[in-house]
Amino acid sequence: MTNKIKQAQELLKKEGYKVIVPNEISNEGWLDIPELKISVEIEVHDKDKSWDELKLSEREKELLTAEQCIWLANSKYAKILKMDGSSSEDDFFIQQPFNLSRKNGYVAGFYTYSDCANLYCDWVSGNSDSYLGVRFARKKISERKE
Repeated sequence: MTNKIKQAQELLKKEGYKVIVPNEISNEGWLDIPELKISVEIEVHDKDKSWDELKLSEREKELLTAEQCIWLANSKYAKILKMDGSSSEDDFFIQQPFNLSRKNGYVAGFYTYSDCANLYCDWVSGNSDSYLGVRFARKKISERKE
């Protein structure tokens, strides 16, 4: 079974998808945010792919919430995460905060421009854009003290 999983991961990588192994312990590429008790991927990936293509409905709980985005965009971490308006090409999907929008099939995203930051909650799940990608978050795994 393990070999089949590895083969599937390699196939996805060849297709241009970033493969995140569930419960991955490695901190490479992740930024710890102790105030929120989460780690966040530093780089946005899988750009120009739609919510549907990425099957994000199955992983929505791993995306940042609107509240976390607002907090991060106003924090000392905003620059390293490019949530400070320094890049308009590092926008990403987030959890849909509105049940009505979710019911209507809309997904949400976080966007920054040089003069503002926005949360959009009415993106059609089949649409893609070259600057819209994915940034996963995970609960901070506290290190065991020996």
